[in-house]
Amino acid sequence: MPPPANVLPFLVAFGVTLALTPLVRTIALRSGAVAWPRRDRWKQTPVALLGGAAVVAGVLAAAVVSGVTEARQWAVIACGASLFFVGLVDDFVRLKPSTKLTAQIAVACLAVTLGVTLQWTGSAVVNALSTIVWIVGIANAVNLLDNMDGLCAGVSGIAALSFAVGSLDAGVGSYGAAVAGACAAFLVYNFNPASIFLGDSGSLFLGGTLGVLGVSAGGSGRAGLTSTLAIPALILLIPIFDTLFVTVLRKLSARAASEGGRDHTSHRLVAFGFSERQTVILFYALAAVSGGTAAGLAHFAWTEGPILLGVLFLVLILLALQLARVKVYAGQDFSALRDRTYTPLLIDVTYKRRIFEVLLDLALVTFAYYAAYVIRFDRDFPLYYDLLSRSVPIVIACQMISLFVMGAYRGVWRYFSTSDVGTYVKGVVMGTTLSILALVYLYRFEGYSRGVFIIDAMILGLLVIGSRASFRLLTDVASRHGMGEGRAIIYGAGDGGAMLVRELRNNPIYPYRPIGFLDDSAGKANRRILGIPVFGGVDRAAAVLQQHRPRAVILSTDKIPAEHVLRIQAACRAAGVPLLRFAFTLRDVTEGDGVPPHAAGHP
Repeated sequence: MPPPANVLPFLVAFGVTLALTPLVRTIALRSGAVAWPRRDRWKQTPVALLGGAAVVAGVLAAAVVSGVTEARQWAVIACGASLFFVGLVDDFVRLKPSTKLTAQIAVACLAVTLGVTLQWTGSAVVNALSTIVWIVGIANAVNLLDNMDGLCAGVSGIAALSFAVGSLDAGVGSYGAAVAGACAAFLVYNFNPASIFLGDSGSLFLGGTLGVLGVSAGGSGRAGLTSTLAIPALILLIPIFDTLFVTVLRKLSARAASEGGRDHTSHRLVAFGFSERQTVILFYALAAVSGGTAAGLAHFAWTEGPILLGVLFLVLILLALQLARVKVYAGQDFSALRDRTYTPLLIDVTYKRRIFEVLLDLALVTFAYYAAYVIRFDRDFPLYYDLLSRSVPIVIACQMISLFVMGAYRGVWRYFSTSDVGTYVKGVVMGTTLSILALVYLYRFEGYSRGVFIIDAMILGLLVIGSRASFRLLTDVASRHGMGEGRAIIYGAGDGGAMLVRELRNNPIYPYRPIGFLDDSAGKANRRILGIPVFGGVDRAAAVLQQHRPRAVILSTDKIPAEHVLRIQAACRAAGVPLLRFAFTLRDVTEGDGVPPHAAGHP
């Protein structure tokens, strides 16, 4: 929750928005302000627009109650209201992208005129231009994020709450609390399944407001680059990340960055296998982590701040790489990369994942060594910075060579298993040992701490293994949600049953989702295998089928005793459920058996 002084604007905005949203929804439906299904829209049912009007009313009511006393607050109100009207016209008339962009630039210029300017450089002109680009960019980023029920309002509310908690400026904190309260109330009607949308009026209002708040927060926090650049960027990291991701992927696939589409990070997560609600909640969590980190950096001189930032950016990079593999376009993804106008280097970096693995490990090795120094020496870290800078090239060389020698770049991340863990552990241990020996030879290890290298090895091992395992983990989690809707019970909870579960999860051609096992082994009763419960043995088959009503029962192996198969068949016939058998066989095709005719030279 926001600080005590900001609770009142939060509650006022929440109450007004909660009360007005149903009225606005009724007006929108009667006036025809409805989002009709289109090919480039996610929602395929008509939904009322103009929800932004209720959000704006709640925020303005909170501003009136709490009092507007600073020029900076007037600037936020003026810019937010102006972009609201631009979006309102677009909701009814459908403005051209160039027209909307021109209007957004004009509003950003208004903010600069009212004295809201980033202080990133010593040049007033550069600062003014940077402010315009920032406000326009954030407004469009939040507007693009409005592509799924509850996503834009929720992420914007979390960002605004981060401003309320983290800003050292009372005016910024109060207004951020008001925006957070209005977004929280609107989510009551906008969370999946949504009965009303923000519309461009609401999303542009939120985007413009957050953009100006970011400028105000950056210019009013602690001195230095961290507060003026990192803090607002961190708070608004999720819309920035989504916009950059979509823009880059569309450009690489020879598509216009300004056109609508169902290719955002949220859409790709759903296509990957997550439900819409799970996707939105995941973005809420990421927004909360980035906003919370920014709030902590604003109030405390964290030496651990760069460590948190590094972990957050690593998560987003790995997420982007995973989602980039999801097919969302009707044509060929990354088609522009095959154009000869692109350099061979770009093609290599994009397609040859080994290059990326090496570059990623280079970043992980550097990050782990830095983090080890920060953790070991804490506030005394600046005293040891020279030792860090002198030894980091040696550590990088030793760790990278060791990982290569141990075979860290021979595996496939998607099929990461426990057998791969030993490879990475041996590589990290070997690299740490070589680093210590090199420093002993070169500098007699004078001034260096053995504890640093122990911590470094632990962090690097976790990062290297975690980065590889993340692909397998995300794939496994998504596959559980992306399986067919046909509920199935598997008879046989041994190795064959485990293999069958993985096949059903990973192969989309099978329309079955395993919900439980039947197995006659007494030691497996009431246990869980791969997260799926074992209901009992064949004697419980009839009761289990009656209770769970599956679409099919699948025999996982040929080793089931014949009498048990007969009892399962009888139970399935009585329940009207088909009985299937999973078969994994090897066949000798030396003489051509099983080879397609065209492969053997036949027409």
